[in-house]
Amino acid sequence: MSFEYYLFSFYLFCYAGYAWVTEHSTKKYLNCGKHNGKIFTLLLFLTYIVGNAICLFVSYPVGILLSHITIFVLTLVLFQAETEKKLLTAAIFLGCMRLTNQFLSSFVYFLLLLYSYGMEKDPTTVYSVKTEYFILILQLVGYTVVIHFLEKPLLSILNGKVKKWYLMSAIPIIILTVVQDIAEWAATKGIMFRGEDRWNLSYNQLFSYGTNLLLALLCMCIEYFYILGMDRIYMEQKRKEQYQAKVEVYNMLEEQYRKMERLRHDMKNHIIGLYALLEQKEWEKMKDYLQQMAITGAFDKSEDTTGNQVVDALLYQKRKEAKKNKIQWEVDLQIPKKCGIEDFDFCVLIGNILDNAIEACNKLGESPEKFISIHSDIQKSFFLLEVKNSTSLKDMGPVIYTDKSKQLRHGIGLLNVLETSQKYNGTIETELKHRVFTISVLLPIPKL
Repeated sequence: MSFEYYLFSFYLFCYAGYAWVTEHSTKKYLNCGKHNGKIFTLLLFLTYIVGNAICLFVSYPVGILLSHITIFVLTLVLFQAETEKKLLTAAIFLGCMRLTNQFLSSFVYFLLLLYSYGMEKDPTTVYSVKTEYFILILQLVGYTVVIHFLEKPLLSILNGKVKKWYLMSAIPIIILTVVQDIAEWAATKGIMFRGEDRWNLSYNQLFSYGTNLLLALLCMCIEYFYILGMDRIYMEQKRKEQYQAKVEVYNMLEEQYRKMERLRHDMKNHIIGLYALLEQKEWEKMKDYLQQMAITGAFDKSEDTTGNQVVDALLYQKRKEAKKNKIQWEVDLQIPKKCGIEDFDFCVLIGNILDNAIEACNKLGESPEKFISIHSDIQKSFFLLEVKNSTSLKDMGPVIYTDKSKQLRHGIGLLNVLETSQKYNGTIETELKHRVFTISVLLPIPKL
């Protein structure tokens, strides 16, 4: 068989590898149907072939632009998530592939040229078929390694952010990729980074590859530290907001206690007043008087009672928020007095779950099917908390989370729930079925 056939087959193998690695990794961060994943792999494979052919035989900028646009379109159409999140995901994977390939090819040629100059060999011998094969397979392996290295950071980066954050993070990555594309296009035109005028062509080639190498490395570092820094800043801001929310709950509970203390202090006088109204048979006045006492004591006739005053205060706040957003509210929650769980942790656990539930319901707009259901049970020596809420997301099977290596895919709120459950050696199970999201938290009750 001819050399061209072998080279073409090798290119096809590498393109298939790129497509499979990209699809397999993207599914970890974006929802995708089984058939859509296969379609994405096939179309991305064809995109690489067509784009490379256009680069070689028509126009390099047109081929690169077509490939980039197609990758973004395929991600937007075949995966399920917010548009901004899909844009950021496509930008990250595209940037990783382009920058890794440019870095490795420049690195290999730089070393080969350096070696040829040191051994006083003809520099043109570095441009061979074997070198081309080696660089192609090295680029595929390098891209796979980079994607694997970024797996854990991306689980945090691509989860639980607002749309604006995803969009603002995607723009710099796209710009860095374009800068590298321009440099690579210039290289195809024979435009090199040049050293001093007294340098000959060989030294300028070495200087050019070295500069391309540093440029690709610099872009990779900027992309990595920028997106990682943005993620840490966002996470810290969210933690501060959540902590402030818990402080507000405690402040509200403290205010309720103060009102109750004032009511108890004045109870003797209230009883005397009520007894006088009773003797005079002033029933309406007695009713108004009792209602005023209820308001002063911050009572609510429909208030949820769990046996834990801190949780009662939290539920009181969340129920008002749910009512404001026209969300059906159902609570059957009883907390054992000696369950070994601190009040603050109960606030983190229940508060974060309800925050996510309310947010999911709000995405349904004015739908009358919005609901939140809270239920608890004691199963042998375990406390079970189960919360269900309506959602716009599609079905997903049950998933059990027992450690941090299995990151939750519903934002920082549920990551806090996971950390709190781990503190008490508990487990979390989530399920999405028939547009209903269910989260179950199982916590062991210590034997006293």
